[in-house]
Amino acid sequence: MRKLNLTKAALWCTAISPLILTACVDDSYDLSKDIDMTITVGGNLGIPGGGTEEFTLEDIMDLDDPDNSILQADPVTGEYSLLKSETGTPSSIDIEGVQVNAPRVDETYEILNFTSPTVIGQEVEAEVSEMSVEVNFEKTDIKNVTSVSSATVKGTADLTLRFSNATNINSITLKEGFKVKLELQEETKPNTIQFDLNDEWLTNARNLYAIDGQTIIFSQDQTIYNGGILTIPIRFEQIGNFPRGQGLENGTFRMHVNVIPRGIITTPGLSSGNIRATLWTGANVSDFVLTEVRGYFAPEIGDITVDPVTIEDVPDFLNESGNQLDIKNPCIKLVFKSDAPINVNLQGKLIRTKDGQEDINAITIGDPNPDSENAIILRHKREGVEGLDSTTYYLSRESMGRPDDEEKQIYYIEVPRIGELISNIPDEIKLEDVTAEALNEEYTIALDENGNVTTYTVEPKYELNAPLQFGPELRIEYNDTINDWQSDLEDITFKQAVVEMTALNGIPLNFGIEATAIDVNGDDIPNVKAEVEGNIKPGNKIKGGEGTATESPITVRLRSESGNIENLDGLRIKLIGNTEGAADAVLNKNMSLQLTNIRIRIEGGVTMDLN
Repeated sequence: MRKLNLTKAALWCTAISPLILTACVDDSYDLSKDIDMTITVGGNLGIPGGGTEEFTLEDIMDLDDPDNSILQADPVTGEYSLLKSETGTPSSIDIEGVQVNAPRVDETYEILNFTSPTVIGQEVEAEVSEMSVEVNFEKTDIKNVTSVSSATVKGTADLTLRFSNATNINSITLKEGFKVKLELQEETKPNTIQFDLNDEWLTNARNLYAIDGQTIIFSQDQTIYNGGILTIPIRFEQIGNFPRGQGLENGTFRMHVNVIPRGIITTPGLSSGNIRATLWTGANVSDFVLTEVRGYFAPEIGDITVDPVTIEDVPDFLNESGNQLDIKNPCIKLVFKSDAPINVNLQGKLIRTKDGQEDINAITIGDPNPDSENAIILRHKREGVEGLDSTTYYLSRESMGRPDDEEKQIYYIEVPRIGELISNIPDEIKLEDVTAEALNEEYTIALDENGNVTTYTVEPKYELNAPLQFGPELRIEYNDTINDWQSDLEDITFKQAVVEMTALNGIPLNFGIEATAIDVNGDDIPNVKAEVEGNIKPGNKIKGGEGTATESPITVRLRSESGNIENLDGLRIKLIGNTEGAADAVLNKNMSLQLTNIRIRIEGGVTMDLN
């Protein structure tokens, strides 16, 4: 605790010298043995005034370890804030890949009955019009992905055509314009399957086929000889607009694809006899992986934890047990850095701990309704926005007067109870019971191409920032000492005294004063009552700078309730701060307070021991 030492007053002999009488004295007589040198001087006596140096709030705060204290002064402006931050342990958001094992596909056939030739050797033809091969994909126990409206896929298939049971036929020719269409069963919208020719497997594929939407069109006649197979390798690219019952529902992915050949087939004709064959259509399909999904997700989100903010090196000015810190607009800043491609609704509790006891009334933040103005939404990383991979929320007691910045993902929420966290300084503040749930929105998310889990991370950080600007419920108690009077009052006793002073206050707080008389050991002097008249009015002045310091006269009346006052060395004072009549200003380390013209007036005479 700082001591407000007085500038030394003039010697007492100066104050009482007019009262010493002159007389004839036997210098050889030992006064200390035979004469009582205790005398009483009547009337009112005064000790010349002194004062304290001009001391700043930085002096009053008297921090032992300023760098680690929760109380920080802005290095430029000098304004004080309660400032402390903590970074949490990164947590994960896991999204499992979707790999569908290759289905077994049964070939389907159609009997080709060719027309009879009119001329020997003339080609005869048959039309394929009723064939359809079903390829049924199914995958159960899918996690994290709840529905799919469209998907980019990785998979291949070899569509096959061959013939058998031929009568009088050695080859067939699928004519230019022959088509093979791929469509989802019960398709209601066009172009639900996008694919391309697999050039890795088929040389010169572009000369043989063209792609029109979901249909392969033969660009040239293609002949299949008896015992041979025509293979059309394709590469799947995109699937969407799933009919009812397909896509992803209840953890199961289903896709039913029909391979439908249509067109004219010819073969050389004979002069007589039936000309017929069985055309077989099938597919050899690889495993099927969804590499990017447009849909809804329910990812597994790990625990989001942040270490407690530990409050250290709190100045006495703020940490007295009777304090009620009605800080005008404290703020909790939450920053969530994430590379996850989804929006997450967060809720949690802010809990203060004092003397090992948690407050039972935790402050709930966030809202389960994502459309609420109080909702805390961790926004997904903005594609194409350089460096923007975090969401910032400012939770403040009152509006901070700033609009949300959607581009930078900065948002402001009023939480009226935030001030309770530091109504008196706690030992720590914790963010606990954090729940996180993906918003029920449609996203486009890249999945692992091998069907494995993709892990994203969330790095939380939060910061307490409370500028020392106080509201009407503020009550601050600060104890200090004005002392070092005994050198002027030594060997003097008296019944009552008046201490007068002037307070020059540049701090924007109104201070009431309580006083207690103390001796040289700093102990209370018993049976001495101190009555204070006046209070220190608020000002607003930087030491050596601009502003106005108020002048407030203060009177402290000391009266002994029994016996005399002796060994008086000073006053223990309690300053009780409030904001009555104070400017709406943030406390600054350079704001100052000074006590001037401190003087002691002894009333009713003094008794002096001259032995």
